[in-house]
Amino acid sequence: MVKEDMSYKVLARKWRPQLFEEVVGQQHITKTLQNAISQKRVAHAFLFTGARGVGKTSTARILAKALNCERGLQIDPCDQCTNCQEITHGTSMDVIEIDGASNRGIDEIRELKENVRYTPAKSRYKIYIIDEVHMLTKEAFNALLKTLEEPPSHIIFIFATTEPHKIPATILSRCQRYDFKRIPFREVMASLKRIVEEESIQISQRGLLFITQESEGSLRDAQGLLDQVIAYGGKNISDEEIAEVLGLIDRKLLNDTVEAIANRDVERCMEVIETVYHFGYDLQHFCRELLQYLRHLILIKVSSHPEGFMELLEEEMELFKRQAEAFQFDQLNHLFSLLLKGEQEIAQSTFPRTMLEMTLIRMATLQPVLPIDEMIKKLETLENKELSKGWREKKNPSALGKIIPSTDSGKNKEKEETLIENGGETNLKKIPEKREDLEKEGKRSDPSPKIYEEKWKGLVDFTRARNPILGSFLALGNMVHLNDEKIEIGFDKDSFHYERMLEKENRSQLESICHEYLQSKAKVVISSLEQGIGSKGWVAFNKGETAHNELEGRSGKSDEGTPLIQEALRLFNGKIVEG
Repeated sequence: MVKEDMSYKVLARKWRPQLFEEVVGQQHITKTLQNAISQKRVAHAFLFTGARGVGKTSTARILAKALNCERGLQIDPCDQCTNCQEITHGTSMDVIEIDGASNRGIDEIRELKENVRYTPAKSRYKIYIIDEVHMLTKEAFNALLKTLEEPPSHIIFIFATTEPHKIPATILSRCQRYDFKRIPFREVMASLKRIVEEESIQISQRGLLFITQESEGSLRDAQGLLDQVIAYGGKNISDEEIAEVLGLIDRKLLNDTVEAIANRDVERCMEVIETVYHFGYDLQHFCRELLQYLRHLILIKVSSHPEGFMELLEEEMELFKRQAEAFQFDQLNHLFSLLLKGEQEIAQSTFPRTMLEMTLIRMATLQPVLPIDEMIKKLETLENKELSKGWREKKNPSALGKIIPSTDSGKNKEKEETLIENGGETNLKKIPEKREDLEKEGKRSDPSPKIYEEKWKGLVDFTRARNPILGSFLALGNMVHLNDEKIEIGFDKDSFHYERMLEKENRSQLESICHEYLQSKAKVVISSLEQGIGSKGWVAFNKGETAHNELEGRSGKSDEGTPLIQEALRLFNGKIVEG
């Protein structure tokens, strides 16, 4: 009976680089080492750092072959002589590989110190390659320190690590350090393409893309994943088989999700979640893939050359660019934040599917957004236009002015409201029952409206200089009352800016600014105009800031009809609420 040969060399070993020119993506290191060899300026200790699977140990072996090749120091070892072959197969007596994780104690290092005294058996140098050197104990590093500082001329140390920050500075300072980078996406993909061609494997460009993306810049990981899908699919591997083996989310599902969000199609979002759940995909993994998808769209929005930041095929890049046109940058940014928060909630929830559904519903029903500074700029531009068109009537210099009755649309009111123009300033006041009462009120001892207006305008400008956004909100309010003890500022009830000014942080900032501007510790009160017009029963409006109130009194139309309010409603997605 003949025994079958069951030995199989995995792709990562079979395709391990044996020459400097075969090392993928580390030309900055291989070129430096070759120059050092050609100039006979070879250091006695090297430190190779970098992520897993990027060529550290392979490069150490190639360097060992270059130094011990029977043909002499070679920038390109022959890879054919006995020394080179023994190093390749790990049987060389003069090139010793040590695993730092399992030989990390002081006893092992003491043994190493004893052995370095002996000359190489048959090679030029005795070379110690210590992998995962950061795993050595503090005592082991201390024992190695003297030998590393003044080693015999025939000894060369090559350390490899993924965590150089764990190595003592005294060791680092005695080594030539070489930082290995993650292997570029295109070079990993090109290497896989060469392998599948040599191995006669049928696989699509998209399939290679999936494997490359999962490898995260590690060629060894990419080769391992390729081995895995070959074991599953044989010589002809479909994209679906690759996605199934690697547990990948179908790109079409991600595309459908983003399309549904763009179209505000909640029902389609629910269908996608049903598919994700039915196929048993990990919901957190789905969120992470969707976050990566949104990242691509955001990069397309902010970069003139996004291709350099994304690992995509050309046709996929075109698809992303077309899809990005359906969104504004701020909308994508908001969607990303919602999904990121949702992913955290899904991880902590006992009902992950429900949390994912709620997250996608929020995303699909998100209203288009504008930056707050753009919103404020639009409102202020429209406000200035309204003023230039003469929303205010000519100022009446008379002390009392004329009374302009407001309409009540046929409804009976116990007390009518009117706008009284007084000395060119507009005050809101309830009509007294008798003419004598009106005249008495005209003689009140309160500060004149002109003083109120100047104080108010100065406060708004001062606030804008300190905090532009807060100042813009304040400009939409009205001075209700001002003395040394209290400053009362009124806003339209249920308005966006009223709600913002009630927030603790904004109120605190406004109070500090008012104290600084007025040079007093007056209490700041934020009130709704509908709740009461203030302690003195009247409001002094500064020019243009509440022109819509004056227009309402004159025209008998509701706030809903003024261009300023229409613009505010549109920007903030608001509505008029009856009190």
